[in-house]
Amino acid sequence: MKYVSEPITFTKEIDGTIINLTVPEGFIKDLHFSTKEHLMLMLRVVGPDMNKVVDFFEDGEDEIYNIRTFDAVGDQEINDDFILTDIYMDEGPTIGVDIDIEPAMIRLILDFLKK
Repeated sequence: MKYVSEPITFTKEIDGTIINLTVPEGFIKDLHFSTKEHLMLMLRVVGPDMNKVVDFFEDGEDEIYNIRTFDAVGDQEINDDFILTDIYMDEGPTIGVDIDIEPAMIRLILDFLKK
């Protein structure tokens, strides 16, 4: 397990347009390389920006993403192209009118293979 010291920036191309998504390090729960070719990320995004994350990754399996960040242990840069092979999304409580309602949240587990 590695922790990141900076936000993770995901970049993908759709119909010739480059789209970026930056996820602050506070939302990144785990970054794990089981091999040099396999990367697993666990994210938990709370608040109104969760919809941006859902829209960015929804139906994104088999797409190519460039991932850029630094791990906190060795301050090693990660900047490679990966193919999203599997995604698990679990949406948390929704916004409601109750006083003690929890904020909207999405949990994601993203499996990537290095391109």
